[in-house]
Amino acid sequence: MMNVANLHPFARNVLNAVAIVISAGLCLVLSSTRFPGMEILGVGPSWLVMWMVVWSLRRSMMHAATAGIVLGLIQDRMTFPDAIPLGTIPSHVLSLTTVGVLTVWLEKNRYIEDEPIPASVAAFLLAIVCELVLGFQYLFSSASNQPLDIGFDSFNYLWIDRAIVMLIAAVLSALWMPLIYFPLHMWWKRVFAAMKLV
Repeated sequence: MMNVANLHPFARNVLNAVAIVISAGLCLVLSSTRFPGMEILGVGPSWLVMWMVVWSLRRSMMHAATAGIVLGLIQDRMTFPDAIPLGTIPSHVLSLTTVGVLTVWLEKNRYIEDEPIPASVAAFLLAIVCELVLGFQYLFSSASNQPLDIGFDSFNYLWIDRAIVMLIAAVLSALWMPLIYFPLHMWWKRVFAAMKLV
């Protein structure tokens, strides 16, 4: 394996930027793709939540929030290409930023550790949080445009029908988390060590 510490700082930064772009881009592509055996009832893992959890470990809240905003805007463009203007609610920006900030907070308070099993548990919990934040955005968006009783009907939808989707996405995210965690964690650990941040 390549010794990152021997690289010139500029080359190391470029290589790290390439790794970030490729890994985030791969997760964006996987989030809109359903492969056989990778889904249950049409629901797949929350690839961006998994990426955000790994990214946010050992980073500041500012780094986590920035990644959440950028990935959320990109996913909004992929999900709603021309339907809504940029930054309109509902948006993935709030949910992914929440995931990143909560990951940093959980790690700083020692609720999760920088290891595979706690990272998988965090992916499980934060996939549910991500879906809840998105669901509440849809709820408030529909309640503001429709009579109040329809808003409460959609609240029932959020807790009854959507709960199954949230649980499936969370379980699949926890199961697939090692696939994202190990290569990215090993790479960033080497980069941090080379930058004398460890």
